[in-house]
Formats: sequence, C-alpha cells, structure tokens
Amino acid sequence: MPPSSTFNNLPPDKQERILDEALSEFAAVGYARASVNRLVARLGIAKGSIFQYFRDKPGLFRQVFDFAVERVKGHLRQVRADTRGQEVFSRLEQSLLAGLRLIEKNPRLFQLYLRVVFEGDVPFRGRLLASIRIFSHDYIMDLLTDGAAAGELRPDLDLELAAFVVDATLERFLVASAVEHMDSGLGLNQADPDRAAELAAGLVDTLRAGLGARP
Repeated sequence: MPPSSTFNNLPPDKQERILDEALSEFAAVGYARASVNRLVARLGIAKGSIFQYFRDKPGLFRQVFDFAVERVKGHLRQVRADTRGQEVFSRLEQSLLAGLRLIEKNPRLFQLYLRVVFEGDVPFRGRLLASIRIFSHDYIMDLLTDGAAAGELRPDLDLELAAFVVDATLERFLVASAVEHMDSGLGLNQADPDRAAELAAGLVDTLRAGLGARP
C-alpha cells in the first residue's frame, strides 16, 4: 500500500528523514529484528505516527525499499545517459564501477538489498526481487541493444541470454565486494579502489571475449 495522505502532506525533508532513518534500521538488523520503538526514539516522534503514515511494519518496509531503490535507479540512469554512444563493454565497466562507488559511499542501500536476497522473512520478498531484476534486465538490455546495433557484439548472440549472463555476473561481483567469503579467493572483498577497478576491468574483458564481435 502507498503511504497515507498524512505522510504525503509532510514537508519533503521530514519525509526523507523518516525513510532515511528507517533505511538505517532495516539495513543494520534486517526486517525481523528492526524495531519501530528504536526508530521513533531516534526520530523523536510518536510510535502511532509511524502506523498512521504506513499502516504497519510491512508497509513501512515496502516504502523504505522503494525509497532506496529509486536512489540506485537514479544513479544508474545517470551512468547510462553519460555513457550513451560509447562502446558497450566500456559502458558495462563504468556501470560496474559506479555500483562499487555507490556501495562505498552509501553501503546501507546495498545492505538492504542483501537483506532481501538472503533473508526469507522479508515481506513482499518475491515482488521486491522481481522489481530489481526487471530494472537490471532492462538497463543491461538497453546497453546490449546499442552495442549490437553498433556491431560490437557477436551477430549470432541471443541478447536475452547475454543479458542474463551479464546481469548475473555483475551482481555476483558486487555481492562479492561486499560480503566476506563470496569472492572465491579473488581478493575482491575489502579490496582498495585501484584493485577493485583492476578486477572489474578483467571481468569485463572476460565478457568481451565471449560476447564481443570477432575481429
């Protein structure tokens, strides 16, 4: 359910502060252990106000997730616009590096996503994951379609399968950068920015070797 008209009538800065504090709470401890009491204490508002704004805890979580995802989508849309016309594998590499920078700058956004991926008690979990995958698929397909039109991809390539491979590969790279023991010994987790960029370039070179047009 969307937030109530009471919430929508709040000043934008107050709306953002409530959602931002809730984002911190859910990202830090997950959905099940998140405390509305702890949240309202930090915000300095009555507990009843949260339920007036969002009806219940699942409703609050859904709004927080949408709030976080819109931040990520806006960031990636800017990357896509800024790289329009560049070679497809360069665009993929820049998208991957943008993801790493976003995780470093605001780790709560990715931590919330990881909570949804790995914790089964999250409400609306299937719909939330589907919304992320749809955006990611469409983002990558846009890049691949431009690359195919420019002759930068193998002419026999199934773009839907290629998008699946690229999506899975880039996501695993980002997860491995943030979650211990998920990097298969690459040294990606907690790597400094230069090393992470080096590994990102190597990953994209591997994709180029499999998906790129032959000389």
